[in-house]
Amino acid sequence: MDPITIAFLIGGIALLVSELVVPSLVAGFFGVAAILTGGLHAIGLVDSLPATLLVWAITSVALVVPFRPMMQKLAGKAQSHKDRTDVDEDRDAMGEVVEVVEDVSEDNDIGRIRFQGTTWQARCTTGTLKAGERAQLVYRQGSLWVVEPVAVEGAHRELFAIDSTVEQTVDAAQTKKR
Repeated sequence: MDPITIAFLIGGIALLVSELVVPSLVAGFFGVAAILTGGLHAIGLVDSLPATLLVWAITSVALVVPFRPMMQKLAGKAQSHKDRTDVDEDRDAMGEVVEVVEDVSEDNDIGRIRFQGTTWQARCTTGTLKAGERAQLVYRQGSLWVVEPVAVEGAHRELFAIDSTVEQTVDAAQTKKR
């Protein structure tokens, strides 16, 4: 094999490997185009370096333009499914103590807490927590955190068990909707 063919084959393999290491949905298509172009050069369909580079560029664009959006949609569907099922991050946060930034009440969702360097919309399981007080994360509904007053020192709370106050809050909310 001549050096141009070898360079395109090795470069194509390197681009495919780089796509596995740092997914960009571009390098992989460039790698496939390089391998195809190297094959075309090896069998003699493309003979000069400028022609080989032109074929590689055209093939790369021909692969990236139609197939990258399709791959992004597939990756997005996989990610959104992961977001719906992966609750490890929320599970780790449950029970953390946060600062109340704007009054948090059980009656509405307009209160705010500070968590992970930003403010989040919040609702309290019972009563009202005033700005400046501390709250404990119970669970998350979309972008809304449900909080409760900070537990008494030494008190243990099972984070995934639904206690009666949460059940009453949910029942009250469902009754209001009807």
